[in-house]
Amino acid sequence: MTRRFLSGLLLLVLLLSGCRSGEGPAEFLYREADVVSVGIELTSGFPVQANALICGTVSEACSHLDEIRQEYIESTSTFVLTLTTRRPVDEPCIQEVTPFEAKVPLAVERLRAGVYTVVANGVTASFRLEADNLSPIR
Repeated sequence: MTRRFLSGLLLLVLLLSGCRSGEGPAEFLYREADVVSVGIELTSGFPVQANALICGTVSEACSHLDEIRQEYIESTSTFVLTLTTRRPVDEPCIQEVTPFEAKVPLAVERLRAGVYTVVANGVTASFRLEADNLSPIR
C-alpha cells in the first residue's frame, strides 16, 4: 500500500509540475501592446476583404507580439482588436522601444453596406462598405 501511495504521489507531482524540460522560463508577463496607428485596407472585387494595418511598439527587447483577438460588436458595427505582448518573467530585459506591424484580416463576410469602426487597444479607424458583402448561397 505504501509503494502504491508513493507511486501515485510521484505521478501527481510530475503532472502538476508540467514535466518541463528545463528549457527557458515557465512563466510569462502579458500586457496590452502600445498601438500607435490603425489603417484599413479594402480589396477590390467581390466579396470585399478588409484588413486592419496596425503599427505599434513594444517597450522591451525581450517582448514580442503574442496574440491578436478579434471581437465584432454588431450593435455598434465595431471590430474590437486586442493585441497582447509576452515576455519571460525571470529574464533580464533591456528597455528598448521596438516597432511592430500587424496585418489583421477582419471578418467582413456577410456584412451589409455601411460604416464600420475598428478599435485596436484604444486606437480607432473607420471604413465604409459601399455594397452588401453577402456571398450568394451555393
